[in-house]
Amino acid sequence: MNASYRPARFSPQEILFAPTSACNLNCAHCAVRKDRRRLSAGAAIHFLKSAKKAGLERVGFTGGEPFLDAPFLFAVAAAAARNDLFFDRITTNAAWFKTPTHLRRTLEKLREAEYDGTFGVSVDAFHDGDLFKVALFLQTAAGIWDRPDVAQIVAIRGARDRATAARLRALARVLGAKIVTRYGRRFIKTEFLLLPLVMIDIVPVGKAGGLVDPWGKKWFNEDYCQGPGHVLYVLPDGSVKPCCGYATDSERLTIGNIHTDSAEGILKKAARNPYVRAVFERGFSRIRGRLKAEGVTFPGKTDNHCFFCHHVLTAVKPAVLDRALRALKP
Repeated sequence: MNASYRPARFSPQEILFAPTSACNLNCAHCAVRKDRRRLSAGAAIHFLKSAKKAGLERVGFTGGEPFLDAPFLFAVAAAAARNDLFFDRITTNAAWFKTPTHLRRTLEKLREAEYDGTFGVSVDAFHDGDLFKVALFLQTAAGIWDRPDVAQIVAIRGARDRATAARLRALARVLGAKIVTRYGRRFIKTEFLLLPLVMIDIVPVGKAGGLVDPWGKKWFNEDYCQGPGHVLYVLPDGSVKPCCGYATDSERLTIGNIHTDSAEGILKKAARNPYVRAVFERGFSRIRGRLKAEGVTFPGKTDNHCFFCHHVLTAVKPAVLDRALRALKP
């Protein structure tokens, strides 16, 4: 994003539902805390009815592994289609199914629910799902939706990169594919598939905290959290945050709950949340400057926005952060 771009406020266009934190894998980098909570499809559908009025246009799904609650996907996808909302993607490890028949029936039901978005399939050194199952998922989905680009291959970078590269090559071999570069982007390509490779920087928090040193000699380029942020991320308990939530589960980022708030109500709460306003209206660089003026020192510099947000919300004393936020001026 152009560094000169400055949004007027937090104005998300997408709802990102995490129906469950359960997962069939146990990845070494994952910061999602697993528990038994499940998001109610009824509550999600009720919430969707207020979404269009609030300017929300797209729906996506993540987790945990969202296909472990497939009935939620079917019901909410159908409701989103009825409410004329577009779809973004379902993030999946693509190795959750028990048999090829289980896979096909599940994807066919999702197609019948009018889901026409894409799939973000996680393949890297951390996701150790069976690559033959991943390949079958990709081939089956491409056939059902009749789309060679029905999925993106999403990989974590910044730690274990050689192992990730080897795993991507292994997936290509299983698919009988080649990794090619077109228009400055890489794809896994077969006669029937064209799958973009999307690389996402690792966020060294939680279990991933020891995988890479987050502090270096370069500060991030300001983007007012327009990358991972600017969504309504709905957790399995119904609480809502203004970002993907993988970096931190700080309550300072909670801006409502779909069990009690409409989409418009959540946006109003976001507009009153001092930290959320500061991030989207003033930017991380301004927050950093005010914290330094309050005497806060940082162990180094980081080019990772999510890690910086996590550090500010967990390592800085709340009273100090509150003073810095109050001191920020338009």
